[in-house]
Amino acid sequence: MKRLTLFIAAALCIAAFQPAQAQGVLGSLKNKVTGAAQNEARKAAQKGIENAKQNARDKAETEKWASKAGPGKTYYVSVSTGSARADGLSPENAMKDLQKAINAAEDNDVIYVAEGNYHGNLDRGYIECGKFGDSSHELGKFISIYGGWSTDFTERDVIKHQTLLQPSDHIFTAPLFNFNARRPYGYKGPLGEVVVDGLVFDFGENNRYCVANVDDARTGTPNKGVLTGRILADDEAPSVPLEGYLTGDEYALHMDVEGNVRVSNCIFVNCRDYGLNALMGKGHMEVCNNIFIACKYAACQVRGNVKDDDIDKVSLDFHHNTVLFTWTRNKTFSDMGQGFRFMNGIRTIDVHNNIFGCNSNCAVERVYYESNKQMESLKESNLYDNYFFANKRDLELAAMGKSTISVSADRIEEAEQIGPKFEGNMELPKGNEAFLNAIDDAYLKGYMSLTIVTSESYSPNSTANQINRMLGLNQQGTEIVRPNMFGNKYPWAKAKDLFGKVSGYGAQIPE
Repeated sequence: MKRLTLFIAAALCIAAFQPAQAQGVLGSLKNKVTGAAQNEARKAAQKGIENAKQNARDKAETEKWASKAGPGKTYYVSVSTGSARADGLSPENAMKDLQKAINAAEDNDVIYVAEGNYHGNLDRGYIECGKFGDSSHELGKFISIYGGWSTDFTERDVIKHQTLLQPSDHIFTAPLFNFNARRPYGYKGPLGEVVVDGLVFDFGENNRYCVANVDDARTGTPNKGVLTGRILADDEAPSVPLEGYLTGDEYALHMDVEGNVRVSNCIFVNCRDYGLNALMGKGHMEVCNNIFIACKYAACQVRGNVKDDDIDKVSLDFHHNTVLFTWTRNKTFSDMGQGFRFMNGIRTIDVHNNIFGCNSNCAVERVYYESNKQMESLKESNLYDNYFFANKRDLELAAMGKSTISVSADRIEEAEQIGPKFEGNMELPKGNEAFLNAIDDAYLKGYMSLTIVTSESYSPNSTANQINRMLGLNQQGTEIVRPNMFGNKYPWAKAKDLFGKVSGYGAQIPE
């Protein structure tokens, strides 16, 4: 009986103790929960403050850039009649230096450029609106540039009054014209406008070529009428007479832009590293009524430069352009050489009413695919109502188990990678002799008779092979590749003759 009483008493003592202990534990938990809640509240408040600050910064940026959305100033530039110290705000007080006008201009300003050759500030050879490869810091400007004006600015005719970017004895490492136009991070207002219209981009007076000599196969001279022998790569030093200066891979017109962009009524001739090479942000780019002739690598390449979520906000329209004699990267004809390239990062691309002729790899290339399959399925690669002639390939496609597939113009509708628009592609119809006659005759004949001679040789007693044998290394031979034509200079002044030769197709007479 005593043992039972003691047990009950002990149980009562334990029971009496547990609520007090539980209250302590619960209190500790309550304090922890309260502390965590307070920490979360503090974090939320801090995040709210940071978001408010960021929103204020975004709003300030938007208001700052939106305040520039009204009509801008007009600057006048004439290399022959302008003044180095003029403000350029009237035809009578025109600037002399196009670079100076670009530096002075602000968003929404317009620059009118008279005929003549523009070499950049202090004749450095190139023009820039923002630094090449640094659009995150060098945002550039949303401005419009119109060449083709008479020196008194009373008439605009891009054929009659040619505005040239044509270096002649300059050595530089930069695009001939770099154009950045970006809004700052966080900007949420309307995007600006960029126009490049009526300029001639010509590297032909500056490129390094073999001197023409039809009697020396090393020079790559197809006939006596072609101006030069073949163009040289960086690492070449053939033992033949040479002319010109630059052998690097500088672009002609490079752009890193967004908004509403138009490149029109321009001539890209003898460009050794693309005619137009662009990165496009959110917005629409129109490339129209241009002549691309004798460019290396590719005539036109535009990549989307946005996150996957914004690809649907990027579009490109490439139409009414004349694209001739695009050359490969090297004299072996093994790489590049496309007239137009369908690239990634752009939801809708329309390529129509162009003339593609004599392109050494292909007129049009569609070999790139979005890494995201859904993005690829939504892509529109429209190729319709174009004329083709004498291209190595009219359309080049990627293929599983094979490097590429060549598609002729009359079979483009069978290419599933093209569409939803694919109709109307065909060979250049008969009856367009005026267009063919406008092409430099010697250059066209040279291309149509293009041959590539490859020879290999092995000399076991050469110094290199004797040393290799001593070291247990493989023997070496030499390979010589000699095309009878490759990237030769096209007469730039004749390029303008191609405007308006085929009604409705290719570059028309500029308005």
